Amino acid sequence: MIDSATRLCCLIGHPVEHSVSPQMHNSAFRSLGLNYAYLAFDVPEDALEIAVKGLKALRAVGFNVTIPHKIRVMRLLDELDESAERAGAVNTVANDRGALKGYNTDVYGIERALRKFRLPSSEQAMIIGAGGAARASIIALLNLGFEKILIANRTLERARSLASWIRSMGFFAEACSLEEGRRRAETCGLIVNATPIGMHPDVDEAPLSRDEISRGSIVLDL
Repeated sequence: MIDSATRLCCLIGHPVEHSVSPQMHNSAFRSLGLNYAYLAFDVPEDALEIAVKGLKALRAVGFNVTIPHKIRVMRLLDELDESAERAGAVNTVANDRGALKGYNTDVYGIERALRKFRLPSSEQAMIIGAGGAARASIIALLNLGFEKILIANRTLERARSLASWIRSMGFFAEACSLEEGRRRAETCGLIVNATPIGMHPDVDEAPLSRDEISRGSIVLDL
C-alpha cells in the first residue's frame, strides 16, 4: 500500500508504454517487503535534464534509463561506476544520499545470456545499432573474448564511430551500413539487435529476415 513513507523508483525513456519493468519491480518489492513503488515515465529528449533534476529533488531511490537516454544521461550524473565509464552508457542510476551514480548492468546481463552458448571467440559477431545498448553489447563481447566485431547501422557514420572506439581499445572492428549488414549476416555466428526495431507496437518488424541469418547462428534481441 502506498503511503507517505513510500520511496520512488522508476524508468525513464521514450517510449516506455511497452515496458514490463513496473510489474516486475513492484512484484519484487512486495515479495521483499519493501515500501517502494516503481513507475514508468515517458521522458522526451528535450525534457531529460529537468526529469533527472526532478527525480533527484524528489529523493528517488534510483531509476533505470532506456532508449534514447543511455548516453545523454551521463553528463547529468554526479558519479559514474567503472561499468558505465567503460561502456560509455548508463542504464541504472542509484541515489546515494543525494548523489546520483550511474551504472551499466546491461554488460553483465548480455554476458550472462551469451556465456551459456559457448560460442568460439573466433566467430564474427555483428551488432546492429550504434547507441547505448550497442556500446554495452560491445563491452560484453570483448569481455567474452570475441575477436571480430562488425557494427551495422542505418547511419554509417555512427557505425564507423563505434568501430573506431573499439579499435582505440586495441581490438578489431569493422563498420557497415545496415544494407551491407544484411548481406554479411550469413557470415556471423552471433547477431545482436541493439536497435528499437521490433519494439511495441511494431513487434513484427526486424532488422534482418530469417533468410538472411545462417542456421545455427545465435541471435540476441535486446
